[in-house]
Amino acid sequence: MEANNIESLHLTINGKRLWNQLMDLGKIGEEDNGGVTRTSLDQKDIEARKWFLNLLEQADLSPYMDAAGNIFGQIIGKNPELPAVLIGSHLDTVNSGGCFDGAMGVLMGVEVLCTLKEKGIQPERTIKVVSLTDEEGARFDYAFVGSTALVGTEGADKLKENLAAATDKEGISYLEVMRQASLEGEYFNQINPDRLELAQVREKDVKAYIEVHIEQGKVLENEDLAVGIVTGISGGEWAEVTITGEAGHAGTTWMNERKDALTAAAECILEIEKIAQDSSGSVATVGKLEVKPGSSNVIPGRVDFTLDVRDIDNERRENTIAKIYDSIRAIAADRGLRCEIRPVQSLASVMSSPSVMKAVKDSLQEIPYPVYELPSGAAHDAMVLGELTDIGMIFIRSKSGISHHPDEWSSFEDVALGCEVLYRTTLKLL
Repeated sequence: MEANNIESLHLTINGKRLWNQLMDLGKIGEEDNGGVTRTSLDQKDIEARKWFLNLLEQADLSPYMDAAGNIFGQIIGKNPELPAVLIGSHLDTVNSGGCFDGAMGVLMGVEVLCTLKEKGIQPERTIKVVSLTDEEGARFDYAFVGSTALVGTEGADKLKENLAAATDKEGISYLEVMRQASLEGEYFNQINPDRLELAQVREKDVKAYIEVHIEQGKVLENEDLAVGIVTGISGGEWAEVTITGEAGHAGTTWMNERKDALTAAAECILEIEKIAQDSSGSVATVGKLEVKPGSSNVIPGRVDFTLDVRDIDNERRENTIAKIYDSIRAIAADRGLRCEIRPVQSLASVMSSPSVMKAVKDSLQEIPYPVYELPSGAAHDAMVLGELTDIGMIFIRSKSGISHHPDEWSSFEDVALGCEVLYRTTLKLL
C-alpha cells in the first residue's frame, strides 16, 4: 500500500467506533478555546475515569482500579499464569491541551480488545488495557504516578512521601486528593495511597507493554508517513530552583547595593540555554517562573523556577545536568545570593525492545506500509515500564507537530491505521 493511500486499507479494527469514542472523551474537560483540561483527579479527570470505566463495562472487559488509581480492562487468557501483554497510556492532560495525547493510546487498547472479543479470539495469555494515573504532572508538578507505582521502582514508602510533598496551586497535597478520590464510589474505593505497594506488579507477570501515542513532532509529517516505530525514549531530570536575594525599594536602592534574585535567575536561564546548546544532544527548558514579592516597585527578593533536562544519551544528560547545577551555584555565589536546587524526578532513557519493534515492523510489512524508525524526545509511561518489562511504542503523525495545545490533531485515517498496526502487533505478542 502506498504511504499516501491509507484510505484504501481494509481494516480489521472498527476505526469509526474508535474515532467516535475519542471525540466523545474529548468533550470531557473541553474549554471555549477548544483545548481540553483534565489534570490528575480533578473534577473532569474523575468524570473521564467514570466514562472510561463505563466503556469497559459495556465492552465486558472486567474493569478494575488499583491502589494508585490505574484503571484496567482485560481479557483473561486460556493460560492466565502466562505473563500478560499490556497496552496503555493515560487520560489526563496538560492545561488546555488536546484530545489525542494519551487518550488515543488508551482507547486504541480498548478497540484491540473489543476486536479480539468480536472475532471470538481468546488468546493464550491475558491481555490488558491500562489507563495510567497522571502521566503529565500538570496539577502537582509530579508525573508518572501510576506507572511508578505499577513498577515499584521508588518503593511505596518513598512514593507516598513524594505524594505528600507534592501540592497543587491551592496547597492541597497529592496524597489528600487521592484519599478524597477514593470516596467516589465503586472502583474508586480501591485507591489507597497508604498501601501503594498493592499496585505493584511482578516482572514475571508482564510479557510486554506497548503504547501508541501522537508523535508530538514533525518527523513523520515531513516524511509523509502516518505511522512510525519508536526506537527509544529520552531520559529526563526535573528540578525546582530557588534563588534568594534581598527585596528592596526600586527607587532608593543603588544598583551596586542590590541583591536582585531576578537578574541572577535571568543569568542562570541564559546559561542553561547555552550549556544545552553546547551539549550537542541535550535539551533544557525553564517552563515556570515565580517572582516574589512580585511588585513593580520592589526589587525581587526571591525567584523560583523549574528545570527540565532531557537526552536520549544518559551519560550526556548527566553531564549537562551537572554543568547546569554548577553554573547556577556559581552565578548565585558571584552575586552574593543563596540558591537551592531540589531534584524532583529523574528517569533514565530506555530503548525499545527488539522483539516488540520486530512485531511492529512485521505488522507494517504485512499491510504493507513503509517501515520508519525514530526516537522519542518526549517522555512517556513506557520509559517507566521499561524497568519492568519489554516495551515498544508506535507513533502517529501529528499535524504540524503540534501537541499540548488546542490545535493538536491527527487525522481519522492515521488513527485508524495506527490502531490496525497495534492490533496486528498485539496478535504477534500474544
